[in-house]
Amino acid sequence: MRLLILASLFVVLSGCASLSQEECLTGDWQGIGYRDGLQGKTEAYLAEHQSACAEYKVSLNLEDYLQGRKEGLKSYCQPDNGYRLGRQGNEYAYVCPADLDGAFLVKYKQGLEFYQQEKVVKNLESDIRKNKAEQTELKDQIIKTEAKLVTDGKSRSERQHLLDDLKEFAQRLPDLKSELYRMEIELQREKTALQNLQ
Repeated sequence: MRLLILASLFVVLSGCASLSQEECLTGDWQGIGYRDGLQGKTEAYLAEHQSACAEYKVSLNLEDYLQGRKEGLKSYCQPDNGYRLGRQGNEYAYVCPADLDGAFLVKYKQGLEFYQQEKVVKNLESDIRKNKAEQTELKDQIIKTEAKLVTDGKSRSERQHLLDDLKEFAQRLPDLKSELYRMEIELQREKTALQNLQ
């Protein structure tokens, strides 16, 4: 049992390493650098590779790694990719070289603006659904409370309590309707803003 736990722990810890033993021993540092560049990883990621490979007594080839990363960044730093990253709400670590950064950043910000506006619309739609559900629940409560009120055998204090509940429900319902009306107008405005970003 103890061996099984240790083996499981080793697998979990190995999964945390930035590189596998095979990758460290193969030593394709240009390929590893290219992959990191393609994923927009910062140079600081090198420290994780060094740490992972130190376990196998393997040193990385810095020159090959940086050359590969530079080539990978050329693909990563394309404007279309910047827009895609922004649309997905991903962070940009400002890894692109100066000659590519400007165009990439413009598109990234456009994509990010769309993502954020889309989020505003989705949040409003969610709030509207909750409001409608609350209104439905409140109407059901009113019907149930009215039915209890006309039931025989209720004491005066019980009836008064039910009347108080009805009064509270009756006051809450117009507030919800007013809030819903405001949110629906706002939703149309935000949807128009979203369409203008497309």
